Amino acid sequence: MHARPPTSTPRLRTVAVVTNRRCNQACTFCLERSDAEDPSATGAHEIARRLREAAASGAEEICLTGGEPSLRRDLPLLVAGARKLGVKRVVLETNGALIDRERANALARAGLDKARVHLSGWGSSLDAVTRDPGGFEASSAGVVALLEAGIEIEIVSVITRSTKPLLTSMPGQIVRSWPGVRALVLVVPREAADPTEVLPLGEAAAVALEIEAAARAVELPTALHPRSSMTPCLFDARARPHHWFSLPEVADRDGRIRVPACEACDVASRCGGLPIDSPDAALELHPVRGEKARRRLTLVGSVEEQISRELVSPNLTMVGGESVYEEIVRTSFRCNQACRFCFVSTHLPAPPDEAVRKAIISAASRGARVTLSGGEPTLNPKLPEYLALARQLSPHPVQLQTNAVRLDDRGLVDALVAAGLEEAFVSLHGATPEISDAVTEAPGTFVRTVAGIDNLVAAGVRVTLNFVVCKTNLGELVPLVRLVAGRWPKVELSISFVAPSTDLVPRDPALVPRYAEALPVIAEAVSLAASSGVRITGFESMCGLPLCLVPGSLAPYAEIADLPAGFDRGEFVKPEGCERCVLERKCYGLRRGYAEMHGTSELRPLDHTGVISSQP
Repeated sequence: MHARPPTSTPRLRTVAVVTNRRCNQACTFCLERSDAEDPSATGAHEIARRLREAAASGAEEICLTGGEPSLRRDLPLLVAGARKLGVKRVVLETNGALIDRERANALARAGLDKARVHLSGWGSSLDAVTRDPGGFEASSAGVVALLEAGIEIEIVSVITRSTKPLLTSMPGQIVRSWPGVRALVLVVPREAADPTEVLPLGEAAAVALEIEAAARAVELPTALHPRSSMTPCLFDARARPHHWFSLPEVADRDGRIRVPACEACDVASRCGGLPIDSPDAALELHPVRGEKARRRLTLVGSVEEQISRELVSPNLTMVGGESVYEEIVRTSFRCNQACRFCFVSTHLPAPPDEAVRKAIISAASRGARVTLSGGEPTLNPKLPEYLALARQLSPHPVQLQTNAVRLDDRGLVDALVAAGLEEAFVSLHGATPEISDAVTEAPGTFVRTVAGIDNLVAAGVRVTLNFVVCKTNLGELVPLVRLVAGRWPKVELSISFVAPSTDLVPRDPALVPRYAEALPVIAEAVSLAASSGVRITGFESMCGLPLCLVPGSLAPYAEIADLPAGFDRGEFVKPEGCERCVLERKCYGLRRGYAEMHGTSELRPLDHTGVISSQP
């Protein structure tokens, strides 16, 4: 019944294999095209040899590129040959203009996983850039054929002086015309066949950011091509697209230079600096400052890897006094609040629709309770569809984890209830607008969350409020119990404790108090809840407390199921003495991040049964 947590997929090692140099288009910026082929370099036997070398080198992804590979009549044979070598993924880079339905199906049968279609603008005006009359229409037909053949599609757009006016409408047009496209990948070249096509770096960054904003508005994921040589400091901190960058290692500085602004940057050691040809007096830089920004930029090797890692989280939860296995599926990563203790990579684009559906189906097929979460799941317009799917397949009621800000719209609540919503786990981190909005860093949202809770309760949804104890809101816990008792007497209150559970959560004593500081307030809240008829939950969860510190009687925790071995995913530690505790098998212990900050001396293992109490 208990599944192991999802394991992350290692970053794919990609090797590009050039199949030819000729191209049916002649883009003004392209440096790869040639009018003639070298038969010794592009013969079938030579390409097969390079494919074998790529696989032998440890490549996990082989990318067939050119010129234009679809000029080769044997392209499906090359794809099949690459697939037989055992690589995880075969990718084709193409302009798509020569691919019709028959060819797309042949490529799919050969084993092509993905096509990166180069399309640097929308509409017939692009034909002047590609110097291929009718090229845009032909490429568009190629995209449709590839999608219909079941091949994953990314659109690759190059930002140059000529394409700049053609690109800002791209995201909306892509989503309306080809909803199956997975991502828009932006390329910012520093060289071009026509040097006047290269934009100054600051101007190119502004165009890229404008495209990203348009893509975000229609939920189209974007990525920055590695050849783009852009750096995080080109973007203002408030608008910086963190998901475009990955700086986990010390950077290669070939072709790069340092500038004075680098001295003030917190990722300078991991960033190679600016392209050597880019600095000018007008270039405005925004050095990366702050621990959270640094961590966002140094977490993982790729956006896809991080999405895969965070898409599903296994969990054990208490339902009706019984331990139930659930899988938390993230339908989105963005959020309309910005709590400092949030451990979700809210800078990531939305996960692919297909991946969300597969995760729901997979969880339900194992009999798991399905919980839909985020970021903020109500930001995904497909949430009612996901709820309906989970409700249809899962043997348990489906839970929604939300901050309820958007649920101040009763129409949205009614739509979710109609789709099958029965339970909601609502984040509310204060009893007053001043403190709640300070914790969430989203002014005006406390009022909207309260209205959303009102709507959920009125619609008959079972609501549990989740209050994360941190330094800022510690004084709000007791008033929140009073608020719940007076306004929502049937609502339960889950008490969580802030913890540096991922590198996104700062190890800051101003955020993470010691247990000794918080426990008297928690004990007062528990006592008030008992006298007010408010049910308190959550202490036994991953986000709760070490069980030996829970205020009041611990007898109920002796009855809960033992934790499966390894279920803590290595995130917790148990100091010496815990092995003697009567609740050792039922308790997660201490978060590693908390132990690193505050030590382990506050724990007091319990060595007797009967009426178990945490009181000294």
